[in-house]
Amino acid sequence: MSPRAEHDDPPEETANDRRMRVVRLVIMSSMGLVVLVMLGIPLLELVLGGPGHVLWRSLAAEATVLPMSLLLLLLLRDRIDGRRIPDPRYYWGSLVLLAATVLLLQGPTMAMGLIASWWGVGVFTAPRERTVVVTLALAAAPWPLILTADDGVPVAVHLFLWVAAIVWALLLASGSMATIWLWDITKQAVEGQHARSRLAVTEERLRFARDMHDLLGHSLSALAVKAELAGRLVDRAPDRAESELREVHDLAREALRQVRSAVSGYRELDLIEEVASVRGVIETAGARTEVTGLDVLGGLEETGGIAALAAWVVREGGTNVLRHSDATRCRIDFSLIEDAAEGRALIVEISNDRAREGGDGTGNGLTGLSERLSAVGGGLTAARTRDGGFLLRAVLPV
Repeated sequence: MSPRAEHDDPPEETANDRRMRVVRLVIMSSMGLVVLVMLGIPLLELVLGGPGHVLWRSLAAEATVLPMSLLLLLLLRDRIDGRRIPDPRYYWGSLVLLAATVLLLQGPTMAMGLIASWWGVGVFTAPRERTVVVTLALAAAPWPLILTADDGVPVAVHLFLWVAAIVWALLLASGSMATIWLWDITKQAVEGQHARSRLAVTEERLRFARDMHDLLGHSLSALAVKAELAGRLVDRAPDRAESELREVHDLAREALRQVRSAVSGYRELDLIEEVASVRGVIETAGARTEVTGLDVLGGLEETGGIAALAAWVVREGGTNVLRHSDATRCRIDFSLIEDAAEGRALIVEISNDRAREGGDGTGNGLTGLSERLSAVGGGLTAARTRDGGFLLRAVLPV
């Protein structure tokens, strides 16, 4: 990606990506709690071991359950990062270590708890067909241990514990499934916001390109025809050639005026449409936007371009919110004031609740806007608020 493309990325992506990293960390941490449960099963057997307990087997089980849990975490990481097909090395390696740990454990009860815990998390890291086969194998795995166990526990009790392990696995799987699905939905929503923001930027570029074509296509074509005609008439009809050259000069000045108009954003700029556009883009970035005072705008179209200036203030203020804030709330307020000394004025205020550090209102855009307002006797102030937000206030004399 070119440096220019990186500069043009929507500013809300930084804040959204930061939030997504926090959510990802929370999900991985919650899944890590299940891993801690599995790590604790051999230790629990070691603590509760009675007569005939073999110490080295519990220690060996702990040694195998640790890499098994790490591989399971790697599978979860890949799944959360969007990899639907797991790395075979992680998946089968974790299953082999699970089988080794089960064989090292000295009681079917602990083995059933370990198998259920692994299945409750690992079931979502593999394709459906593989999951069905692995599920059936894991469900049957405890029974050879149960039937050969010499612990004096009736088979009916083991059957009850086996059913309880299945219930525990299903409960754990439900929580894991809900967490992963919520993550997928959130990620898709954020990606959708990014896509809409990029689309808005692209549409604005296309609008500008279309405006430039519409503005200059006719003017430049007329310039070419007039200049060619004047060149042919220089010798045959000097007076008419001079007239044509004057028209070429007028057309060139008009084309220059149109270019300046398009660059300034004043061509057919509608204040109501600009407010709706800025509001939509800011809300796409995740900030709830409230607009008040639109009812005072009636009749401003007849006040010598004040509505167009107000639209430019709204556009620059919206850009300031997107580039220099992590806002969750934004307000766009319009009001008319009457002053005996200064007369009637339109007040446009754009505020947000979370200004970033370094955003002091001295950017080129605000400087240019301030100069433009000063040219018509207006004024512009931009400053942080006490609650950590930012307020842009423009005074436009009517």
